[in-house]
Amino acid sequence: MPPKRKSDVLELPAVSSASPTTIENSGASAPKKARTFNAENLEPSGSNPQPSSSKPTKWTDIKLEGEDEGSVPIYDDCGEVRRKIRILQKTPGWKVTHWLKEIGGINSNSFNRFMKEKGRTDGASNGTYPAAYMYFEKNRILEGKKKTATRVSNESIHPNGFPLENRRHVWVFERR
Repeated sequence: MPPKRKSDVLELPAVSSASPTTIENSGASAPKKARTFNAENLEPSGSNPQPSSSKPTKWTDIKLEGEDEGSVPIYDDCGEVRRKIRILQKTPGWKVTHWLKEIGGINSNSFNRFMKEKGRTDGASNGTYPAAYMYFEKNRILEGKKKTATRVSNESIHPNGFPLENRRHVWVFERR
């Protein structure tokens, strides 16, 4: 009956008594060198360090103005963001659940409620709206595309961005 494992067939010489050529010829690999790190940039010396001024390669590498404070001005209305999401959904191989996790761990129920809304401001208080806007804005910057005419006009009309509340469902009280 033939042996079950390769190691049963191969009889390797002891490492201490074997020369490096014997180990290479027998099929076993030589012990690997440990990585050494440069003290300056703490990167492995074997890798090619890239300059820090290189273009970002992923949308997550881009930082928007006000992102650290959590107040990114939004210049696309909810209808525009939903339109962009529907275009993205037609991409082959694109999965909603992976995308929601990638843009900030958005709940799928919240996403579905946002997508069912109608109108320009409906869904503005939903967490999907700012997260999806930041995704599309970072992709626009990454791809080097220009701002649309609608976006430029929204920047002039709303210099601080659209409000994150649904204006249709707000009660206004007057004093008489």
